[in-house]
Amino acid sequence: MLSTSDLIVAAATPVGPGARAIIRLAGDGLDAALTALVTAEPPGFAGTGGPARVVTARLAGDLAHDWGPIPVEILYWPGPSGPVGGPLAELQLPASAVLVAAVVAEACRHGGRLARGGEFTLRAFLAGRLDLVQAEAVLAVVDATSPAELSAALDRMAAGSGGGLAIARELLLDLVADIEAGIDFADETAPDGVPAGPDWIAVAARIAACDAAIAAVVERLASRDAGSTGLPRVVLVGPPNIGKSSLFNALVGRDAALVADEQGTTRDWLEAPLGDEAGPRCVLVDLPGLDAGDARGATHAGPGELGSVAAEAQRRGWSEAARADVVVFCRDAGSADGAAGPIGVRAATGETTRIDVQTRCDLAPATGGLATSSVTGHGVAELRAAILSAVAAVAPRQSPATTRLAVACAAARRVLADAADAVHRGAGGGFLDESLVAADLRRGAAALADVTGAAIDVDLLDRIFSRHCIGK
Repeated sequence: MLSTSDLIVAAATPVGPGARAIIRLAGDGLDAALTALVTAEPPGFAGTGGPARVVTARLAGDLAHDWGPIPVEILYWPGPSGPVGGPLAELQLPASAVLVAAVVAEACRHGGRLARGGEFTLRAFLAGRLDLVQAEAVLAVVDATSPAELSAALDRMAAGSGGGLAIARELLLDLVADIEAGIDFADETAPDGVPAGPDWIAVAARIAACDAAIAAVVERLASRDAGSTGLPRVVLVGPPNIGKSSLFNALVGRDAALVADEQGTTRDWLEAPLGDEAGPRCVLVDLPGLDAGDARGATHAGPGELGSVAAEAQRRGWSEAARADVVVFCRDAGSADGAAGPIGVRAATGETTRIDVQTRCDLAPATGGLATSSVTGHGVAELRAAILSAVAAVAPRQSPATTRLAVACAAARRVLADAADAVHRGAGGGFLDESLVAADLRRGAAALADVTGAAIDVDLLDRIFSRHCIGK
């Protein structure tokens, strides 16, 4: 049974070097648990409700006996106005993994339980603090591997859509209630003796207002996915020091990548939009030179095997190649390597669309693939056209949560359109079945309920939030 009131606890920061760690607690019995864990300076945790405040405290009880009275700062939300719709506290303390584990264990001994993955985010969603896209963006923030990905995830978290849909749903429910009340009291008459009934012109205006609210959310979703992070990713893959960065610069039309004769100049990937006069069509990614061989070994190397910056660049490069929508496999002109590419590229990219290219054809004759030269410009326009043709066949990137919201909005607008057509016919003197109009509006409200948290299947919730980290 899904509970939103159990006292849950988890570390909210990853294990590793750092100055401070955060432990998050939420649920009923929070104040009692905090009192057992720490000794707080006045006013402590007295009182309920009100805004968040910072409480200064020191470890207490068995924790103080084992660790001493270590200072702790607590960001404390005493009531339902907080991020999860209930009492919440974030303990900030030294980033010692052993200390964090001890505090979490002590909190569990005093009535808490270890939070499941994504449970804090789930409570925020159920409390209406986040919509599905924002909840998914929490995971995207955790998983971000580049500044652009992190920025896009933070943007999704900031631009919530659930609030607008929740308002539209409430308007629909109010309208259903008014229409059904008119059906229930159809036998009553107005003071002039005319049977009472809905003002269908006013009803039509209220339906239009609901549809406009949903349309605004649809437009916001579309604009949110229009950024470069929603575009297909095209990566330049190949051995080190064969002119990939020069080709990258030639394709994007500027010196975006550092170019040098020294092997390993590119240690991390660079990315830039690539498109035509209509705008960006894909994100072009310049990877570090990848060593030939089986990419699976490089991708799954353990921490002890990543003893250098170069090794980490290899691991990240293979990981980026694996999630590409289109791979541009580059090899040096005159290279004996076949057009099929090394086994590592095939292992990492699988059935991903691949364009075979030979670079630096001004220095040696091409022996296969599309011949290019960033020095003379030969083949660059042809390669750009081949890339844009390949990405045109790639399905648009859209997050599952965004898709779910878009589908719900489309379903709601369809039934609203049916209801509006019926109301306009009734307002014009035609036959109108009020119960059918109310049923359409109720279906529209139900379509929005699943994505606003008003009504959603427990198993579906588990699938949505199970991939989130514990403590998030």
